[in-house]
Amino acid sequence: MKLTLLVEEGRSSRRQYVLERGGLEIGRAMECDVLFDGSQANVSRHHASLTRGPLGYVLADHSSNGTWVNGQRIQKAVLESGDVIRLGADGPRLRVSVSTDASPPRVGDVPPRRSLAHQGLYDPLSDKGRHGLAGILVVMAMTGSGVCLGLFTTLMLIFQLGFGAALIGVGVAFAAAPAYLLIWLWLDRYDPEPAWILAGALVWGAGAATFVAGQFNSIFAAVMASATGSRATAHLLSVSISAPLIEEALKGLAVLLLFLAVREEFDGILDGIVYAGVVALGFAAVENVLYYGSTVAREGFAGLATLFFMRGVLGPFAHALFTSMTGIGCGIARQSHRTFLRVSMPLIGYAGAVTLHFVWNVLASASRSLASVVVVYVIVWAPLFALFFSVVIWMGFRERRLIRAMLDIEIARGLLTAEQADTVAAWLRRQRFFAAALGDRARFSARRQFAYAVTRLALSHWHAQRATAAGGETLSFSQIPVFQGEVARLRVEI
Repeated sequence: MKLTLLVEEGRSSRRQYVLERGGLEIGRAMECDVLFDGSQANVSRHHASLTRGPLGYVLADHSSNGTWVNGQRIQKAVLESGDVIRLGADGPRLRVSVSTDASPPRVGDVPPRRSLAHQGLYDPLSDKGRHGLAGILVVMAMTGSGVCLGLFTTLMLIFQLGFGAALIGVGVAFAAAPAYLLIWLWLDRYDPEPAWILAGALVWGAGAATFVAGQFNSIFAAVMASATGSRATAHLLSVSISAPLIEEALKGLAVLLLFLAVREEFDGILDGIVYAGVVALGFAAVENVLYYGSTVAREGFAGLATLFFMRGVLGPFAHALFTSMTGIGCGIARQSHRTFLRVSMPLIGYAGAVTLHFVWNVLASASRSLASVVVVYVIVWAPLFALFFSVVIWMGFRERRLIRAMLDIEIARGLLTAEQADTVAAWLRRQRFFAAALGDRARFSARRQFAYAVTRLALSHWHAQRATAAGGETLSFSQIPVFQGEVARLRVEI
């Protein structure tokens, strides 16, 4: 069986396009199979896609101008012989012919153009399995520098605090860290980021960011003490100026590097918050070692208990909140196809992180008692934390709805059933789906890979839809057929 598209109107009139297997992209972008030139204003860059599935040939609209079949606007439709497609309200018209004739195409037929992934152009999934070489090198560099500088930090803490105080500080600081980390992993439950990338982010925050920030802040405080002649003034300037600027720059640098180097694993705002939160948790844990260790050395366990209440109970997510502003900025840039937003939003997010960090440090320095700390927390920070986590939780459920909506096209083309799409999009149903295969290791692995591939396919459709609406480009167009093939392969193994 094959499908033939005959262009009946426009500058490409009488051209024919033949589809027997795979799919066709229709639009004005150079990589499209059915290509229209720039004079066709009603045709979007990536206007529509045509794929063959068990139900037949399925046409899906990705445009802002709309696609019509037999006079009715559609989001997706199964085509039959004789159907008339119009691209845009007054755009080119294409007539559909479906036949079982397997004879060679006639002279003048245009064979399908190959997608980006098959033209020798860069495909983000071609290097090292799923990830580009640049992304792997960046994460390796983050991990290596974090480990090396983390060793220096450990030696400095032992030298500064003594082995016993340092050991107590490590025990108290890291005892609750896994529970804090699980919260961020739960927020990322629908499209979990790769463990090796999260590990690189965590190690960077705990090792590299803390070491460099500590050295810079110490030098700044020494210079200010020499200039002002007051250690108290130097301390205030350090915590209010140096610490917010340099610490948020170092934590935000990790988020920015991941945004630039592993874009296939950085889908939007929620991912930006997750990466920022993991970096910040690593930073906060090591910073707490210094605070807890020095306090127990000076004031004993009573002072340690008070400090733990302030830092471990009232403010364990303070650094995560600050750095998440940078993550949000990078997430907005990832979702946007406007050059101004893609450049400015990470900078605006960093400014927000510095501002929140500055306010936190100044208010903490001004609080002279535990009672004043609690009052400030209740009035200022508790509402901010509550608002922040409410927004993040809402975004998680929004991602679930988005994933399910984007899978409708794959249901229509027969790649997925509605039940499979519902299972992948619902976290509890997904866990039951995994649990049902616990006795079969190969099947359990296939189900996890299947859920991942379906989720990535849905998000690729989302990025492609946004790019088409904005008249922009995205590598997600080349990822769609890759994930479709993987889903089709895994479907028989689950």
